[in-house]
Amino acid sequence: MFSEKEMIRILIIILVVLGISIGGVFGVATFAPSLLPTMMLDMLGIEAPKEESLAQPIKPGPLETTLIDLEPMEIPLFRDNKVDRKLFMHILIEVRKGQDEKTVNDNLIRIIDSFLTYVHALNALNIKPGVGDRAFLKQRLLVKAEEIVGHNVITDLLFVNIFERPFN
Repeated sequence: MFSEKEMIRILIIILVVLGISIGGVFGVATFAPSLLPTMMLDMLGIEAPKEESLAQPIKPGPLETTLIDLEPMEIPLFRDNKVDRKLFMHILIEVRKGQDEKTVNDNLIRIIDSFLTYVHALNALNIKPGVGDRAFLKQRLLVKAEEIVGHNVITDLLFVNIFERPFN
């Protein structure tokens, strides 16, 4: 039916396809284990990933939180080693009353420093959308503050006033 040469070719093709399939399964199990069924992960001796809950933490109501007022900040924005314009920011930090409020107050100077440092870096690197996109800026400043005080300590950052003026 098949010559010996053809049988060897078919056998080599089957072994290559089998090797690629096994390698693919191990690759998926290593880099994307959620794509494989739990039974197969158990057979491979890989611990199944824990399911992450997609539910957002419940945001506390206004009676459970307090606002910490940061002094208005006047931040010079440089371009070509000269002050090009100024960014004025007045921010309120919303936190839960009690321990979270104390944590933020204890680290307030570090939070302000991280805000100033980040705004200068964002402007210097000319990253888009940059300081012009207020939603982007708010999100990034919230992340910087959470790096200092921890996750879910700060409920929200509220811009009371934020605007840019050319430097004269």
